[in-house]
Amino acid sequence: MNYRVMCAIALFAGLSACCAEEDIGRPVDLSDLEEIRVDYTYMGWQFFEEQFTITPAKEPDAFLLRGRYETAQGDVVDVEAPVSRQSVAAVIHEAGSPKWSRERGIQALAQDVDQRALRTFEPVVRVPASLCTDEELQYLARRHLRRTALVELIDDHYGHGISWTDDYPYALVQIRRRGKPAFVVSSRSQKALMLPWDPGVPKDSPPEAHQNWSLPFSRSIRALLPPGSRSYRRLAELPEMERRLNWDAMHKAERECDAIRSHSKS
Repeated sequence: MNYRVMCAIALFAGLSACCAEEDIGRPVDLSDLEEIRVDYTYMGWQFFEEQFTITPAKEPDAFLLRGRYETAQGDVVDVEAPVSRQSVAAVIHEAGSPKWSRERGIQALAQDVDQRALRTFEPVVRVPASLCTDEELQYLARRHLRRTALVELIDDHYGHGISWTDDYPYALVQIRRRGKPAFVVSSRSQKALMLPWDPGVPKDSPPEAHQNWSLPFSRSIRALLPPGSRSYRRLAELPEMERRLNWDAMHKAERECDAIRSHSKS
């Protein structure tokens, strides 16, 4: 089923405090902006493709989002909606800001993690069954989380490149301004906020020094997108990462349990 979404008000104004222009610190000149384009493709158990453009509207300092996406329910949505100047200015500001290093990005992620969400483990059915009880595994997992610095846990989680199969996202962001070179970044990251971003189109092994680990950039892009789109959900914040940190801790607990039980039998 196809739907045409026409909005009379700015749908995405104020989605994120980081995207308010007063937080930028100085006015951003948008008079030369021609287009912001966000392409998103996902391949795994399914295939999805989205494309969004943000262009100046007829009215001064007004911008219009156009695009198409498929909802989780399978409905195809054609969207045409105003976007706030603040949200557009935030993207331009972050695109022109110095890149964040991996270390800075990881440290910022660690500050944003909900510590209460960690150490909350979901029951797991294991085949073959673990040598330890669930209570013992949770104890070992919590001990691992206590003993390991959060920045180290997150750094290990991000790793280097693809970490699991059947999950291949790809995002491409292009910004075109009159008389200036196009700004182009891309990401194939499976992790939270699709960090890091690589300059230009994807490369197999881009130098880490060229990558951008900026949380504000990812958040500014997300604030432009329809909340029902898959790219919006892919650029989500931290709950999925927090769950995976817990899973990683449980896997380490299982290995530690096996080592303890095997040693006790020898």
